Parts: sequence; structure tokens; C-alpha cells
Amino acid sequence: MRFVGFLVLIVLVSQGNLAYSKEARGVTKDSIIIGSIADHTGPTSNIGVVMVEAYKIFFRHINDEGGINGRKIKLVAEDSRYSIPASIAAFKKLLFKDQMLALLGPVSVGETKVLFRHIEKENIPTLPWAPDESVMKPYKRYVFPTSGFYDNEWGVTLDYIVNKLRSKNPKIAMATVDVESGKVVRASAVAWAESYGLKLHHETVPMSAIDVTSQVLSMKRAGVTHILIHHVAPGAAAVLKDMKKFDLDVPMFGTSAACTEDVIRIGGEASKNFVGASPYSSWYEESQGMANVRKISLKYNPGAEKSYSIKSYSMGWVVPLILCEGIKRAGKDLDGEKLVAALETLKDFDTNGICGLITYTPSMHYGLNYNKLFRADPKSGKLIPITEWKLPPAKK
Repeated sequence: MRFVGFLVLIVLVSQGNLAYSKEARGVTKDSIIIGSIADHTGPTSNIGVVMVEAYKIFFRHINDEGGINGRKIKLVAEDSRYSIPASIAAFKKLLFKDQMLALLGPVSVGETKVLFRHIEKENIPTLPWAPDESVMKPYKRYVFPTSGFYDNEWGVTLDYIVNKLRSKNPKIAMATVDVESGKVVRASAVAWAESYGLKLHHETVPMSAIDVTSQVLSMKRAGVTHILIHHVAPGAAAVLKDMKKFDLDVPMFGTSAACTEDVIRIGGEASKNFVGASPYSSWYEESQGMANVRKISLKYNPGAEKSYSIKSYSMGWVVPLILCEGIKRAGKDLDGEKLVAALETLKDFDTNGICGLITYTPSMHYGLNYNKLFRADPKSGKLIPITEWKLPPAKK
């Protein structure tokens, strides 16, 4: 009888081990491991640091509410320094050491594109902030962009310049950052301009630019009436300050990369000429969704209005919001494939004003297609919406 009991014990232990071995990567009976790759210390850290702070507070709130289907979220955040080698190293660490279920990030087009083959090979559901259509074309099963796309932003912007401002014979300059996203964004702007019968004057602004005298004087000599810029906020602010210095008093329209309150903080009074496109609301906007963001955030970090009053924080809130909705829909028996299938059921998902409606399908992962235009107000330090949520027009 002792021998029989011993055999029963072995069988029970073996079954327990077998059950444990079948657990999905990044999922245990009481936890879910989520990885993050963002720039904490590099040239785009003004975006990455604030986004990751939003991740942490969002997940803390979810965990304090009991988690999702009985599991708590554990976030492992890695610093890419806006570097492709560092981003690859971070991905491998999160995959093989931390055993992540899903990835939030990277927060750039170049880093995201270089990770495609790793993401697809390892079947990692990935929610990057990389606002370019090259992230989606061709279709990638495991990639769910959580941003809009620069192409949509230019569509809304050019439509505003031509049809809302009714600018006659506008001479438009395009200033882009000297990295991967600058190339694709420039091509997108050119295509939109051509659809309106317009040609663009081109300038390149280095990532770490402080003095852009030559670019501003070149645009002034060309007699430009409007400027399109794709750069992070410090670069956009540098252009605005030199525009003021050299009396180039024309409006400058930026992509979502520049459309944060940092452009006002750094640019000061010169930022009065800035208008930016973004798929996200700001901290101080009046909507049910943003009121909830403020309530939860200040519960965990009272008095943090100043550090969170930047659009990057809203961006960082939307990413885990989408992920957690997918995890909820995937159910108790969670794994990467079920998470992908669950995310693909989001149809006109409403964040109550944090961003526009979100849709993913089994054949389309575009997610966010709506944008607003925001005008900088140096006196208040705020980005004031000047349009409602808008879809881009059809290209002519």
C-alpha cells in the first residue's frame, strides 16, 4: 500500500508539473509579465519617460482593482536610449529572461521596424508607438500600433491649410529630422502636397539641433507662408525660436512627435505660431476619459499635475488601456495567440475622449485614424484644440 501511495504521489506531482509547464509564456496563475521598450535617457526621453510613468500608474490601478481575471500585471521597463542596438538587446532580455507575454513599444519607427522579424519569429503581441504606415504595410499579425499615423496627420493638416484657412497659393516648407522616420514622413507630406497641386521646399534639422539659423534663413529666402515640421519638441522649439529671431512670422504645423506641451515650455513666446496634429487629448481637456485619467493619476501621485500635463502622458495611458482591454477579452485561459485574437475584436473602442475610436480586425491593425489639431497657447502653456476628431480626406 505504501508503494501504491508513493506512485499516486508521483503521478500527482507529475501532473502538477505538467500543468505548470503548459502555462503560456509570461502568464502564471497569478501574474502577467508585460515588457516595455522606450527611450528613458536619450534624445526622445521627453516622450518615453512620461509614457512609461503612465504605464506604471495605469497598471498599479488595475492591480489594486484586483487585476485581470485574477492576475496582476508586472511591468518590466527597459531603456532603449533611442538606439537600435539597445532596443534589440532590451527585446532579447525581455523575451528570454523576463519571459514577457506582450511588449509595449518601442517608441520610434526605426526601432520598431528593426524588431519586426524578432516579433514575428517569437509571436510576441506588440503595441508600439510608431506613427508611420510602414509599421503596418505589409500586414503584421502581432503588431498593433497604438498611435495614429503621420500620413493621416498630414492629411488633416493640409486639408486645414487649404480648405479651412483658404490659403491662396501657399508656399510650404517641410522640415524633417535626420533619422529613419524623417524619410518616410517627408515622402508622406510630399504625396499629400501633390494631391493639392503643391510643391514643398525641403530642409533637414538634426536630431540634437539647437541652432537652426541656416534652415530658417533658407526658408525665409524661399518666401514660405507655412512650415510643416517633423521633429521632437526640442527640435521644433529650436526652429520656432530662430523663426522669431529672424522675423519669419508664419504658422508652423507639426506631427504628433512635436505636438506636446514641451514645445511651449521650451519655445516660450515663439511657440505662438505652432499648430500640431495629435490623436490624443491633453491632461487638462474636459472629457469623461481625461477626468478619469486625472482622478486615478492624482490618487497615486498627488500634486503631479505639472509633470503629467503633457500629451505624452495621454499617449502612455492609451497603450496599456488597449492592452488590458485585450487581456480582459482573451479570458482566463490567456496566451499570446488568444490576446491577438481578442485585440482583433476591438471595434470603435471608445476611450471617452482620451483619443478617437479604436478598431482592429483580423486583416487590419491600424487602430487610431482620428486626429485633432491643437494650437499652442504660450500664456497658459496649453495646447488648445481647434478642431474635433477628424479623419483625413481622400487623396485626390
